[in-house]
Amino acid sequence: MAIRWHENDPAFLANAVRFTAAGTEFLPEQIEKDYFASVLLEYLGDQHHGLTFKGGTALSKIHAGFFRLSEDLDFTISTALEASRADRRRESDRLKKAVAALPRALPAFQLITPLRGANESTRYITTLGYRSVLDGQAQSISIEVGLREPLLTDPHHGAAQTLLQHPLTRQPLVPPFRVRCLSRDEAMAEKLRAALCRRDVAIRDFFDLDHLARRGVLKPDDGALLALVRRKVKIPGTAAVDTSEERMGQLAAQIEGALRPVLRPSEFAEFDLHRAIEIVRLVGRGVAPPQ
Repeated sequence: MAIRWHENDPAFLANAVRFTAAGTEFLPEQIEKDYFASVLLEYLGDQHHGLTFKGGTALSKIHAGFFRLSEDLDFTISTALEASRADRRRESDRLKKAVAALPRALPAFQLITPLRGANESTRYITTLGYRSVLDGQAQSISIEVGLREPLLTDPHHGAAQTLLQHPLTRQPLVPPFRVRCLSRDEAMAEKLRAALCRRDVAIRDFFDLDHLARRGVLKPDDGALLALVRRKVKIPGTAAVDTSEERMGQLAAQIEGALRPVLRPSEFAEFDLHRAIEIVRLVGRGVAPPQ
């Protein structure tokens, strides 16, 4: 399946975005970005079969229903811990070719920054631009691919959803398509590791965990999940578990700028930062109990 509404009928696509925004309460520009993210996701999955979709966007588009929208795509390529920098660079070659060819395959996108390695070639990052069908303004989507660790569970081949609705039928304008992604448990374990250890603490990690716990998807005392998190936090290069007041105190200032724009008003109203912090601290005690 090729997703090509932006090429075949951009005016209809713009109408569908506005229709979906009116019915879902998400911002039109975020709905449009989710559509273009699906275009990229389908292309990259077809080009590199070892690419594994992950992160909050994968949780939302595949595992847990649309609880928030996103502005980027995160992937991993399963990589042995003992892999050398040269090994990782060789593994990235196919990915570099796919990204370099992307503007030819998908002319709506411009390569703003080529795919470049960082952190001893354990991360590769690129940014792609597109013109909004709503107002012609330049927009962008960042893509990050990690090559620093192996998968701990078998990958899941899930159906990626796109929020956009047909204005007449109210059915999805883009049919679900298969994507290789982290299993739900491993995706949640990575999200918990990020909340516990990420050097730049991020409010969206805490919202995602609070939402998943409220819906009964995440159980902070689940032994199998805690075992996965323990293994994740021991991966070389992971910062220490930190649930200190100083680190948690950085979250409140991010709520308006980083969280509200990607949520429905109803989801935003349900979010409780204090509850989210307690969920993370509960997991932190299970993963790294005091000596």
